[in-house]
Amino acid sequence: LGCNYIFTNFAVSHTHLDVTEADEYIHWVEYAGHHTTNVSIDSSFVTWWMSYLNYQIEHHLFPTMPQFNHPKISPKVRALFQKHGIKYDHRGYIQAMRDTFNNLYEVG
Repeated sequence: LGCNYIFTNFAVSHTHLDVTEADEYIHWVEYAGHHTTNVSIDSSFVTWWMSYLNYQIEHHLFPTMPQFNHPKISPKVRALFQKHGIKYDHRGYIQAMRDTFNNLYEVG
């Protein structure tokens, strides 16, 4: 049961996104934006359920920051991404689940 919880909450913010080619250079900020998704950051239940890892973009940018601070910096990260034309991918929990399982089906 525990492994399903961990897999599901990790997978919804990672596995449905494109991967970087071995010879492709992407700045780490762009990488965080292009290869992770925030999930239902407007839902206090999902934030609790995912232990703040629904703020996956902020987690990748600031991996040593205590996770409970991610909601505080999220608006600043979103503004920074908008200023520099980087997509700030934010999806609802159900949509992220659907995208994840569709991707797993396609690549499997």
